Amino acid sequence: MNSTENEGHEGHGGNSTCNSHMLWNWETKNVCIVFSWWSANSVPSLIFSCLIVLLLAVSFEVLRNLSRKYDLKIYSAAHRELEGGDSSNSSTVNNNNRFVRVTYIQQFIRSVIYSIQVFLSFFLMLIFMTFNGFLIISLVIGAGLGYFFFGKHTLSGTSIGEREIVGCH
Repeated sequence: MNSTENEGHEGHGGNSTCNSHMLWNWETKNVCIVFSWWSANSVPSLIFSCLIVLLLAVSFEVLRNLSRKYDLKIYSAAHRELEGGDSSNSSTVNNNNRFVRVTYIQQFIRSVIYSIQVFLSFFLMLIFMTFNGFLIISLVIGAGLGYFFFGKHTLSGTSIGEREIVGCH
């Protein structure tokens, strides 16, 4: 076995300065992060990459919060219409006031937000799979900070006014 097989795999495209490891590591140089062009070749570039990863993890929680707020906006608007006596749109809320029928545009917006969330979650998973301790710690800290600042309204069964909102992951 040569030294590159012991330490990790050479980056794609023959780029020997970019190693990806299959085991936990604390490398600070030649760290390839998802793409061959995103590599940390020095401690300052690794610190900068860790900050980017932290912000990506925070942005995941921002998106989750945006999704919850948008759903609450749709839910609240539908119930205001129902309480206001507007029977023309009474089909948007079913009889037990728990389910809301969304328009195609609302569902499109919800789907776009969800798709971005899924992409970002897989991207964060790929960063985690670098097995670099510094990047993993940055990701976990970013997720924690994001949840601290943007996950305040995620309790299941928390009530808003007289309505109960049931949270989902």
